[in-house]
Amino acid sequence: IAVYAIDYSSQMMAAFEDAVQVGGVIFEQDAEKLDKFFTMLLRILEERKQLLRGGSYSQFVKANGAAVPSVVLVIDNYANFRAKTNNQYEDIILQISRDGVGYGIFLVIASGTIGTIDIPTRIADNIKTTLCLTMADKYQYADVLHTMRIEVLPEVNIKGRGLVNTGGAVLEFQTALSLRAEDDYERQKAIKAQC
Repeated sequence: IAVYAIDYSSQMMAAFEDAVQVGGVIFEQDAEKLDKFFTMLLRILEERKQLLRGGSYSQFVKANGAAVPSVVLVIDNYANFRAKTNNQYEDIILQISRDGVGYGIFLVIASGTIGTIDIPTRIADNIKTTLCLTMADKYQYADVLHTMRIEVLPEVNIKGRGLVNTGGAVLEFQTALSLRAEDDYERQKAIKAQC
């Protein structure tokens, strides 16, 4: 696995920069690095199209093992990423959201909701698995979870509660913190030390 993170939020992804599976973390001030990254990502996509020729990444792995690593692109605070880059990379993100899984390129986006400011519908429609933490109302949950009916809402005032749509059933879940720490700053230091 090769993980690449684009952090347009609080730079908490910096804790993972030195992890062996992380190819790089790009921050808001790294415009040149960001441009080079998307050029590389498009090159990887084209190479995989040639390598897989009509097959899928999962078929390739079954036949050859993990000879070619899966690529995970994480974008934190997608609304800010879109605004600060003037949507410059939106067509590439759309292509990855549509075709990436078949070529072993996976997309993880952290955002507030789906819509004109956050994740555009044309990208959101290609994302099959979504997790929701606190949302404003059940209609926002329905949009993000790609469903018309929300019969359960997360318990309020309990941090880490959320909803997931799995196999057509909307389920409540509870997240857990990766490490105990007094605050996010101390947690980030502890994660960085382990990476």
